[in-house]
Amino acid sequence: MRIRYYALALGAALIVGICGVMFLLPAPQYRIDLAQINDITSTLSEHFDSLHSEEYLLPKSSYDYAVIDAEGHLLRATTSGLCEDIYSALKHGDIIVDITREEKIIGKVLFANELEGQLQAYQLALQVGAIIVLVLLAAVAAAFLMIINRQILRPFQNMRGLAGRIAAGELETPLAMDKRNIFGAFTESFDLMREELRRSKENEQAAERSKRELVATLSHDIQTPVSSIKAVAELMEVCADKAQVEKLKTIQSKASQIQTLVTELFQTTLEELDKLNVEPIPVPSSQITQIIKTADYQSLAALSEFPGCLVRADPSRLAQVIDNLIANSYKYAATEIQVSGEFEEEGLSITLRDFGPGVLEEELPRLAIKYFRGASAEGKNGYGLGFFIAHHLIERMGGRLECQNAHPGFAVKIWLKLDS
Repeated sequence: MRIRYYALALGAALIVGICGVMFLLPAPQYRIDLAQINDITSTLSEHFDSLHSEEYLLPKSSYDYAVIDAEGHLLRATTSGLCEDIYSALKHGDIIVDITREEKIIGKVLFANELEGQLQAYQLALQVGAIIVLVLLAAVAAAFLMIINRQILRPFQNMRGLAGRIAAGELETPLAMDKRNIFGAFTESFDLMREELRRSKENEQAAERSKRELVATLSHDIQTPVSSIKAVAELMEVCADKAQVEKLKTIQSKASQIQTLVTELFQTTLEELDKLNVEPIPVPSSQITQIIKTADYQSLAALSEFPGCLVRADPSRLAQVIDNLIANSYKYAATEIQVSGEFEEEGLSITLRDFGPGVLEEELPRLAIKYFRGASAEGKNGYGLGFFIAHHLIERMGGRLECQNAHPGFAVKIWLKLDS
């Protein structure tokens, strides 16, 4: 409770100090004595011809001023350092009054603006007042910190050793409790937390073992039918015509790709996606068109000719990305897919566009988020991982993946950097 009172006292001291400075140092107010200015101007008009003589004494005034003739030449000034022409007087904010005789302007009086000097004095006074307030606040704050250190920080420092042992993983040793200390209840809570952490760690290790066993089992179960698919495709290739051979080679290629992905299940999980091996190398654009043709097993892609070039990419990861994108188009659009490539920003831009319903505009920024599925995915199998993985792999290659509605349809653009 006393700490709360000290905090309130510190805040009150800050408010009182600021209010005191503002009250004791009111802002300067600049007032113009028009009667005095008119008197000086009239006197100068009457004795204008005498201004050239040093013996003539200028009229006394609370203002400093300078007198110039009609051509702008300085005639006299009450002190040095004043503005001596109209331009500098306007810039300085001086008061400029015409000297007339018989309704003809014969010169001007430039009355110096005194507000700047007043503001400088006011600023200096504010700085001094602020320093005084800060010194007082520093003294109050020092006293407050000493109390905080004695009543709170020291006891917590004594408990740091307990927390350090828990952080180091020493979860088996019970913590010694000192209930006479005001933090005795915290010590008991620490021991309860240690026990819960120990149980959680054991459960986590058991779950990890179960996950690895499940992955090993599923990998084995998937490898078996995939190997059978490859063997049957190789056998059918012996007695197939040329068109069928191409289809069978596609089946074998896809089966090999599945085997590669299944093998990687032993090495990584989705949470460890950064550990996937991505090695960009120079890849010709002709190889990319072949990857697209291989992925388009339903023959829905209308592929335009790509410009000849080399890009930085990992062929196997790029094939994984394009397989994913084309499979999504089959699932959500089931229309023709227009594929084009062009140079853009020192790279090759590959666009895959279908003519399906597209996605909602507000969903576009979220497509690359893990597990996100849009409204168009309702009723269709999937986990919301396709765009997430594709986006991650393209970025690992130094490229970009962008999605947009094509009106009609949906378009995905892959940008890969040219190999220098």
